[in-house]
Amino acid sequence: MPITIPPSVFAKYYDVVDSTFDIFGVTCQLVYIEKIEELPDNYNNIPDNRSVNPRRRNGDYNRGGKTYKEVEKLEDIKIKVYWDSKNWTKLGGDIVMPSHGIQTIFFATDLPKILRAKELIVHKKVKDLKEYRFKRYGDPFPMGIGLERYFGCFWE
Repeated sequence: MPITIPPSVFAKYYDVVDSTFDIFGVTCQLVYIEKIEELPDNYNNIPDNRSVNPRRRNGDYNRGGKTYKEVEKLEDIKIKVYWDSKNWTKLGGDIVMPSHGIQTIFFATDLPKILRAKELIVHKKVKDLKEYRFKRYGDPFPMGIGLERYFGCFWE
């Protein structure tokens, strides 16, 4: 005999978990490469990058006799950040993470932003003291009851 759980139970669960973002969440910044500008003065002191993928380079680069620069755009996002691997969600199997990795939990509505971001700057309020930049390590995964409202992601 199947058990029917009233929708009010799920609504209460989501209200409680949503409130934890206000309590334990921190404002972070997603880093996007919004556009690539051509620099007017080419001093030809920048090494050529022969990579086909423009996202594999950092900073200025030459291509076809022109110098280009990537322009970063920052967007604030409130997420929960877990620095200690003992507090991470266990996904099963033997996942090997870098020694200085983090896990984040965010709303499913923010998933397209996370997937588009090049990097994550953790904890905007301490950015002036120390900037913590991370790159996504693997794909985000669904979390919570129903696996539809929250996602987790590892960063290195």
